[in-house]
Amino acid sequence: MREGGKEGGEWLLSLTSPTSIITSQNLKVSLHGYISDEPNMFPSNTFKGQKISPVFSTYKDIVKNQPEVDLHVPMTHQSIGNDIAFARKIADMGQSTVIIGGHEHEKFDDLVQHNGRKVRIVKTGENAERAAVIDLVFGEVLNELLEVRVEFEEMSSYPPCPVVNKIASKHLSVIKSMEETSIITTALLPTIFSERLMSSERTRFRQTSVGAFICQSVKLELEVDCCIINGATIKGNASYPTGKMSYAELKKELPFPTKMVVVEMTRKVLDDAVKWSRENVEEGGVDETKPDMEVARRGYLQTDYDYEVGGEGDDDEILLVALPRNLMGGFCKIKPLMDFGEELKSKGIYPNNDSIIKAIDIVVRFCCKERWVNLSETATFDDLDLNHDGVLDASEIKNAMTTFLGEEPPDFFVEAMIESIDEDHNGTIEIEEFKQLMASVKRRK
Repeated sequence: MREGGKEGGEWLLSLTSPTSIITSQNLKVSLHGYISDEPNMFPSNTFKGQKISPVFSTYKDIVKNQPEVDLHVPMTHQSIGNDIAFARKIADMGQSTVIIGGHEHEKFDDLVQHNGRKVRIVKTGENAERAAVIDLVFGEVLNELLEVRVEFEEMSSYPPCPVVNKIASKHLSVIKSMEETSIITTALLPTIFSERLMSSERTRFRQTSVGAFICQSVKLELEVDCCIINGATIKGNASYPTGKMSYAELKKELPFPTKMVVVEMTRKVLDDAVKWSRENVEEGGVDETKPDMEVARRGYLQTDYDYEVGGEGDDDEILLVALPRNLMGGFCKIKPLMDFGEELKSKGIYPNNDSIIKAIDIVVRFCCKERWVNLSETATFDDLDLNHDGVLDASEIKNAMTTFLGEEPPDFFVEAMIESIDEDHNGTIEIEEFKQLMASVKRRK
C-alpha cells in the first residue's frame, strides 16, 4: 500500500492519532482508540497495512506516557468478552473508568466490579440505531471519577440532515438499483428454501433460515457435503416477509469478507464443532453478575438445510466441508475447529490464501446460476440468442430475463449473470458454457 509517498501503514498513522486529550477547566480526559487484537479476526493481524498492537499493553503504555491525564477512556472494537477481560485488567491497575465499545450487534450497559474498582462497558449496538450520552462525574478536589451516567437515545425519531442527505442522494443511484433488484427470491428457488419466511434475526442465538440458505447455496455452488458459517458474520438481523432479498440487503447480511475454504473433515469433528458452538461460551463472554441472561454466541454455527447433528453416517466418514478459514485459526474459539486447524497445520495442508473465496461472491454466483436455470426451463439457448450469432450478449440476457422471468434487471445484475458462467471471461455466453451449467445442475440432483 502506498499513499502520499508513505508505504505500509505509515500513511494511516500520519493522518490519525491513537489518542485525543480533552481538557475541561482543570480536568484532562484521554480517549484511546483500539481495534481488536483477537487472533484471526484480521489477516496477518494488520489493519490497512498497520500492525495491530496488543490492546492491554498499549493501554498501559499510553497511561504511562500521559501522567498529566486524570482519566483514560478506551474506545474499543472487540467482543464483549474481551471488553470484560480488558475491564478487569484496568481495575487491577487501580483504575475506574468507562469502556466505550463497538463490534457487537446488541446493546450493552455492563458494570464490571473488580478489585475494589468499577469499569462500565457501554455499547450502542449495530447500524447507528441509537446513541449513548455518557456523563462523567468527578470529585471537585482530587479530580477522581465518582460516577458514570449513561442514557441511550434511539435515533429513528431524528430526521436526516438535509445537507448530508442531498450529498448522499447523488451517490446512491447504483445503490438504489441494488435495493430494488431481488437477487434472492423464494418463489424462484422452491427446491432450496424449506420454509417461505426468510429471517436472519438472532443468528447468534439460533439457526435461521437465512443462515441455512447461505450455507445451502455455498454447499451447492462448491459441490461439497456440508457448509457451516458462524452467526457473527451474518449481520442483517432482519426478516423478509415477501420472500425476496435484494443485492443491497444481501450485502448487509454478509458485510465482511468472510473467507471460505473447503477441507476434508470427519463427521465427528463436524458434529462436535456444531454442538460446541451452540452449547459453549467463549471465555469472558458472560457477565458473571447476570448468569441467567440469554447468551449471544458469535460462533453459533449456522448449517445448510440438509445437515443434521448426529445424522446418518459413521463418525469416521470423510466429508467435504466449506467454512470460514479463520474458525480453524481460533476465531470464536470453537475448540473442535481449533484442534482440527492445528492438525492440518501439522500435516502441512492448512488452506492458503489461494484457496479462499468470499462467501458473498459464492452466494451471488449461485443465485445467478439459478436464474439461468429458471430461464432454461422456459426457453432454449436458440430462443435466447436473438440475432443467432451463437453467443448471448448482455442485451440478449437482459431481454430474456424481462421476457421470460418478468423482471427487468439493472446492468450490474446482468454483468453478474454473465460472470457466473462465463468460463473464458470474454463477456458473452457460448452454448458450451450454457451446457456446462446444465450439467452442474444435474450433478446436484
